[in-house]
Amino acid sequence: MAGQKRALEDSSSRSVKKSKLAKDELTDVREKPVQLISDLMNEEVDFPRGGGTSLTAAEVKTIRAEATQEANEELFAASGESQQKKSRSDKNKASVTPKKDVVRIEHLNYKRVVPGMKLLGQIASIQPLALIISLPNQLMGHVPITQVTSQLTNRLESMHEQEQPSHTESVDDGESNAQTEVPDLFQLFRVGQYVRAIVTNVHASGSTDVSAIGKLRDEAAKASRRIELSLVPKTVNSGVLKTDLKPGFTLSAAVQSAEDHGYILDIGVQGSSGFLSFKEAKKGGPDGSKLHVGQLLDVAVVKMSGNDRICTVSIDPRGIQSSSITEVNNVTSVLPGILGQALITAISPSGINLQILGFFDATADEFNVPTNPAKAFKIGQKVKARILYEIAGSSPPKFSVSLLDHIVNLKEKLSTDDIAIHLVYPVGTILDAVTVKRVEPERGLVVEVQPHLNGFIHISHTSDGHVPMLSSSSGPWRLNTIHRARVIGYHPLDGLLQLSLRPSILDQRFLQAGDIRVGEVLKGTVKRLTDSALFVSISCNADGIIWPNHYADIPLKHPSKRFKAGGSIKCRVLAVDPERMRVELTAKKTLIESTLPVLTSIEEAKVGTITDAVVYRVVDKGLIVRFYNDLKAFVPSREASDYSNKLKDMFVAGRVVKVRILTVDLNPPRVVASIRQASSSKAVKVTDANDITSSAVLEGVVAVHKTPAVPSLRPSHVHEPIPSKALASEDSSPLPQVKAVPTPSQSTPRSPTPRQGAPLKVEGFSWFSGDARSDAESTSSDEGSEEDESGKKKRRRKRKEIEQDLTADMHSKLPESNADFERLLLGSPNSSYLWVQYMSFLLQLSEIDKARETGRRAIRTISFREEEERLNVWIALLNVENVYGTDESLEAVFKDAARHNDSKTVHLRLAAILDQSEKHEASTQKAEDQYKRTCKKFGYSSKVWTLFCEYYLRRRSLEEARKLLPRSLQSLEKRKHLKTISKFAQLEYKFGDAERGKTIFEGIVDSHPKRWDLWSIYMDMEAGQGNIQSLRNIFNRVFAIKMTSHKAKSFFKKWLELERKIGDEEGASAVKQKAVEWTQKAASDSQ
Repeated sequence: MAGQKRALEDSSSRSVKKSKLAKDELTDVREKPVQLISDLMNEEVDFPRGGGTSLTAAEVKTIRAEATQEANEELFAASGESQQKKSRSDKNKASVTPKKDVVRIEHLNYKRVVPGMKLLGQIASIQPLALIISLPNQLMGHVPITQVTSQLTNRLESMHEQEQPSHTESVDDGESNAQTEVPDLFQLFRVGQYVRAIVTNVHASGSTDVSAIGKLRDEAAKASRRIELSLVPKTVNSGVLKTDLKPGFTLSAAVQSAEDHGYILDIGVQGSSGFLSFKEAKKGGPDGSKLHVGQLLDVAVVKMSGNDRICTVSIDPRGIQSSSITEVNNVTSVLPGILGQALITAISPSGINLQILGFFDATADEFNVPTNPAKAFKIGQKVKARILYEIAGSSPPKFSVSLLDHIVNLKEKLSTDDIAIHLVYPVGTILDAVTVKRVEPERGLVVEVQPHLNGFIHISHTSDGHVPMLSSSSGPWRLNTIHRARVIGYHPLDGLLQLSLRPSILDQRFLQAGDIRVGEVLKGTVKRLTDSALFVSISCNADGIIWPNHYADIPLKHPSKRFKAGGSIKCRVLAVDPERMRVELTAKKTLIESTLPVLTSIEEAKVGTITDAVVYRVVDKGLIVRFYNDLKAFVPSREASDYSNKLKDMFVAGRVVKVRILTVDLNPPRVVASIRQASSSKAVKVTDANDITSSAVLEGVVAVHKTPAVPSLRPSHVHEPIPSKALASEDSSPLPQVKAVPTPSQSTPRSPTPRQGAPLKVEGFSWFSGDARSDAESTSSDEGSEEDESGKKKRRRKRKEIEQDLTADMHSKLPESNADFERLLLGSPNSSYLWVQYMSFLLQLSEIDKARETGRRAIRTISFREEEERLNVWIALLNVENVYGTDESLEAVFKDAARHNDSKTVHLRLAAILDQSEKHEASTQKAEDQYKRTCKKFGYSSKVWTLFCEYYLRRRSLEEARKLLPRSLQSLEKRKHLKTISKFAQLEYKFGDAERGKTIFEGIVDSHPKRWDLWSIYMDMEAGQGNIQSLRNIFNRVFAIKMTSHKAKSFFKKWLELERKIGDEEGASAVKQKAVEWTQKAASDSQ
């Protein structure tokens, strides 16, 4: 079509011009290019792969000379304004004509990317199973691991079939197994490496927003999945001819095998293989490591064998960077990444037009032209350009090239300090001043960050609102305006920072997971709840995950009731994995409100540090606990608890414990901690004798008796016996942590039976040995008397027998002191009966605060599996607050109980407590309000409505009670209507009007005559009224309905019992007679 169009233009120009000289000039200038285009078109028709030509070398030189002449004419025309008007007009016509051949410069976008297109890309990130590739014009693509090389795919398949050992197991097997294990992508590629790729699939979905790299890395990976690529040499190099494999030609190759003198490579050219010597292989990298079978290489042709079957190649990076070609025999041999000489034919604001490899048209858009080159580009100038891709649908073939230094030299773009751009400007960096250098009205802004480094701001990132068009001369984003921006990504191939001007992004705390600090308390929004985890949105680009054992301090049966999508949640950062872009959070209140230090690495773990940890796993010899950032420690069994109970019964995974660091080893890394010492090392104010344990550090004069010592509590003078066993440790060593410090008033030699000593100070307590007279002192004096050894043994044996008898009596004896309760609770820590009794005992002593604390301690002690036991303690706390507390304290305990138990049950229990309270005047209104609140929240429950009705009926508020029935039917599901109506009718029989209840039941049995259960309830209600005649009428109506003999038998039996109970013998005989008649009638009907 181009040839025909030019022919028409030439004929029209010849008809207009009369001068034969003008005709000859136009004919000479235009006929040969037309013939050239037609020849290429013929070659394209004859050879579907295209690119073949029959032009001789002399013809190619002629074409080049003509192209140079056209460029010179355009330059001369621009400077020939001083010539005459007529000649100037003629020259302008001659110079304007080539401008019609200027190739339109277009950007690459998702719509222009088609399957089969070959592109040059740069690896942006490496994932375990894929590569993320940076493509021209800020596009992203991905390469699955199965599309790297066919050899790597075969190795993966064989590994799966043979079930070879994993990488971690084969590390110790020596060098022999190194060849059998399959390398991962991190070993085969590096970030910043250039690759040639071919598009295999394009998924047309979603927006073509080029800011995908600005999201989290996993989000960028999702965006890159729109373009699926392949690096397999056989596919990428398809169309390359053997005749084009000349020195300097670069292409992709895969290591096929390792031989005696080098590697055999798969270059993807049919009938030819590549050979890379071991000597040349060492030039490929600084480490000179061996190559893996299946590894992808970028190679340059060194020489071709005489039979064209073996192509010797090199992987020297310097040789590949400088290798270039001048011409090809077939256009299909032109691969992306090839370096060639190009001639500039036109310059425009949108880019540069060139001719490359002799006669192929090429374009370089403004993103691929240096912004501030050392010498300005001129038409007719020869430059080095590297091919990026072939423009799809162009005829004759046209290419997009890049003149950027880092692409021409196949290097990673560096900053002025020779540091990688993404390291100097990581995601989240705030740039205070960027200057707008170019405005693309429909795409975005190009801004200058620093000399030789630009950034791109997509139009969607200029403002939080919708911006339809940008203007370079007006508006807030005109040329040379300065803005505050934030880095949201980096495109390595284009060498452009991805920036945003959105205020919402500028104000965000986090743009990626690496910005989040471990241990920080955050507020997030519930994104979604699944069976396996809770996902929380921390910011627009950062999400976190909460595992089920971190939903709360106790396991939640119904987490969906607590976590609603869109709701706010307060959480703390447990761990951050920047590589996997994972943020683990916890919603445990204990961890969120903790003020203890946060351990995130083994270097921060210091011996003696007390901190929070979460039980990770219970093993045979102890516990494995987890700190922040996945740091773990081991707690031996002896350091886990003072009791000999099984650890699995005391500790479950997810429980929060306080631990003290005992030892820290860096090589190998190992941390040992203690739970027992963490609880004993804290300075706790002693308020009760029972709080004194063997781990307390005391100073003063200690008189140890074999019988219990009696401390004197000075403020209240309450005497409390403490067993002497409590003063010894588990290994029975006497007083391991008690320091005896003599006072000036004490003589150095101590008598065995001290009567008066210095006071022993224990944070507010004072022990006086002189006060411990009576049995304790007399017993010690008796032991000091002179008796023979046999007498002592007899008395000692007698005391042991007495002790055993007393212990036996304790099981049947009611507890009479705090010590008794504590002893019983050690044996049954999960018994709510004992805990509630203990609270009642404390209330009798007017220890209200201590009763509250005991209830709280019970909730912490009772296993989370014992839901009923924990609920009983919560109800006891509600009773305590109702009687002794204020409205505010009651409400606080109620809300806490509702969070930790079934909410509906707690609501109903509180209503019952208020109903039964002795504060009749005030609590009556409170009970009604509580029932109303419960019905409003749990209107779907039939039980709630029936209990509210019962409350009104017992208070003789009949009208209010009867109004509840229609209200309840509006809130309840239809399947619960019959059950609820029946319950209301029963309540009318018990507390209201029996006639009204009978009317309701009549309506029920009329509409549901075969609901035998409702008939039975109706009969029981009437039996309660003692009206035998009404019962007989009901039974007669029931037996008029068709039923099974089994059901009839049960009803006759029930009737007979009621006749004997509230009827007479005549009625009982009538029932028997009716039973016989019904049986005979049923038998005759069956026949």
